Amino acid sequence: MDASSDVQTELLREIWKELAATRTTLSGRIDALGDRLDGRIDALGDRVDGVSQRIDQTNSCLDAFMLQTQANFERIQRNFERIDRRFVRLEDVETRLSRIEEHVGLRTDE
Repeated sequence: MDASSDVQTELLREIWKELAATRTTLSGRIDALGDRLDGRIDALGDRVDGVSQRIDQTNSCLDAFMLQTQANFERIQRNFERIDRRFVRLEDVETRLSRIEEHVGLRTDE
């Protein structure tokens, strides 16, 4: 081999060594990044689970609230119906009383 070939061979060896060192460094950095990402993904998963649990609790509370609200509305409706029936009865009583008052002379319609 001539001197030029030796220089080229030595340059290629140095480039190869540098590539191997870069590959080792990058592999280590990639592995470290993967570990960090795994930790963050696990932490994010835990947070998502916590949020899901809170959403489930909120949904349960809302379901209970809706049921109670519906029951309250039904009770209010029944009360209004009772009041309405009482007003009808009261009107009947007032009509009867007016007829009696007119009959006995306590009231005269003007």
